[in-house]
Amino acid sequence: MKKFIALALAALMLLSLAACGDNTPSTTPAPAQTTAAPAQTTAAPAQTTAAPAATTENPADPSGSGDSSEWDSKGLPAITAGCLAGKKVVLTSAGQSSDVSNVVNGLKKQKVDYFQNNVITADELTSDYQVLILVVGGSSKGLGGAGLDQASETARLTALMDKAKANGATIIAMHTGKADRRGTLSDAFIDLVFPKADYAIIVVGGDDDNHMHDILAASNAAAAYVEKVSQTASVVASMLGK
Repeated sequence: MKKFIALALAALMLLSLAACGDNTPSTTPAPAQTTAAPAQTTAAPAQTTAAPAATTENPADPSGSGDSSEWDSKGLPAITAGCLAGKKVVLTSAGQSSDVSNVVNGLKKQKVDYFQNNVITADELTSDYQVLILVVGGSSKGLGGAGLDQASETARLTALMDKAKANGATIIAMHTGKADRRGTLSDAFIDLVFPKADYAIIVVGGDDDNHMHDILAASNAAAAYVEKVSQTASVVASMLGK
């Protein structure tokens, strides 16, 4: 009996241990810690500094053919760029000096279209030519070489200018010499041509006494005074819209 009781107690103890033996340690996984550094994107602002387009345009000379800042009207009406655009040009000497050759060389460089005839007569001047350029300068040698004298040259020029006016043409008088190109003969042709000119182009040093200026002022003709002979062609080119 005691043996039975002992066995029963042993069985009870085993059952008690089994009941209390489910002591499985608890496992609590640590929460995943992910600390992602925030994406930092600092984009430098696009900096575009566009240099302003440089445009240097002379408002008095929109064609760009000649720098009108290089000539002055000396108080007379100013010559306007393009005022004779599209018109045909005939060029002649007034006095048969060699000055006309300097003008011709300049016109060629400026690519100005023109017809040259140093002894053209009124009968030969057609209405096709709406601009008559007279390069004034008297030369006894030049007159003789052309078979002319002062009287016959005066007659030719008078008739030629009258015909040009009758045709509605514009007359441009030029004097391209300086003081040493003036004299009794040259002044005689200046006095003949400049009063009938609509425009005049003059190298400054040739009019120190304002002789041509005063003639032009009386008729209110437009004028350009230049420093160099080469600039006379620039004025013509500007007038023709070149």
